[in-house]
Parts: sequence; structure tokens; C-alpha cells
Amino acid sequence: MIVVMNVVSAAEGRAADFEEAFRTRESHLSGVEGFLGFELLRREGENEYLVTSRWESREAFQGWLRSDAFRKAHSHGGGQGQLSHGNEVRTYEVLQREVPA
Repeated sequence: MIVVMNVVSAAEGRAADFEEAFRTRESHLSGVEGFLGFELLRREGENEYLVTSRWESREAFQGWLRSDAFRKAHSHGGGQGQLSHGNEVRTYEVLQREVPA
């Protein structure tokens, strides 16, 4: 399993708009093979966000990047781009995981 994290900052004064754009977007993720989950996290007291997705494998994530679903999910016409800046993508392999019994 891998976790992909994208660190972005909302544009000054646009945090609420940035969050709303995520709440109302068409994500196209639910039917993608190998997709395990998504979270949008806001750093407490900051304008910084962590967009995370979990995947069965690196190959599943790369398949998402090449898919029509990815293109549809990211065809927001630049609107969301005006709401944020910075874009640092980090990928981590999950070595250990604990879940409730």
C-alpha cells in the first residue's frame, strides 16, 4: 500500500472557497481500481492543507494518473488553481498499519 500526499496552501483569504471546491467537486475516485481512501486535512491554525490518497500499490496510483477519471477530476478550468498555490507531492510506502479490532 502507498499513501500519496500533496501539500498545498490556500490563496490569501480564499481558505473557505478552497475547502468548498473540494466539498463540491466530482472526485471520480470511488470506482478507480486500487483506490483505498481520500482525506483533505487542514493544518491547525494555518492556511496549509494536506491532500492524501491511499492506494493498493504504486501501479494502481499510476493507473489513476493516466486515467480518464483523473483528467475529469482535474479539469476544473483553472478555478481551483486560483484558490491555492504550492504543490509538493510526496509518496510513502506503508510499512506498518494498525486498525481497531
